[in-house]
Amino acid sequence: MLLPLAAGACGTTSSLENRSGGVVEARILGGSPGSVYLAGRDHMRFTMRRDDIADVDFPGNVLMAGGVAVTVFGAWRLGVGDTDCAALGQAGTCLANVVPAIAGLLAIGWGLYTYVRAKRAFADRSKPEP
Repeated sequence: MLLPLAAGACGTTSSLENRSGGVVEARILGGSPGSVYLAGRDHMRFTMRRDDIADVDFPGNVLMAGGVAVTVFGAWRLGVGDTDCAALGQAGTCLANVVPAIAGLLAIGWGLYTYVRAKRAFADRSKPEP
C-alpha cells in the first residue's frame, strides 16, 4: 500500500498540454507575463508561451489523495486496533497501527508542498521576457 506513495513522492514535474495536443513533462520554475520557464528531466531549461498552454496538471494532487486514503486507514487502525504500546512485545502491533497514519500525513504534506510550489511558480509573472 505504501509503495505507490513512495514512488509518487519524487514526482515534482507538471504535465503541460499545448494547444496542438502534445504534452510536456517539466518542472515549473517561474514565468513572465507571456511565458512560463520550465526545466526538463535532463535539467535543460526552456520556455513555453502561455498562449500555447491548453491545460496544466500540477504535481502532488495524486499523492495528496493517496495520503488521505492511507491516513484514513491509519486512523481506522488506531480506532479499532490494539494500540497498547506499553509492553516491548507489542512493538510490532503498535507500529502496524501507527505507521500508516504517519505515512499518510507525510504524503499529504509532501503532495501539498509540491502542488502549491508548482501553482505559485506558474502564476509568477515577475521575471522579464526572454
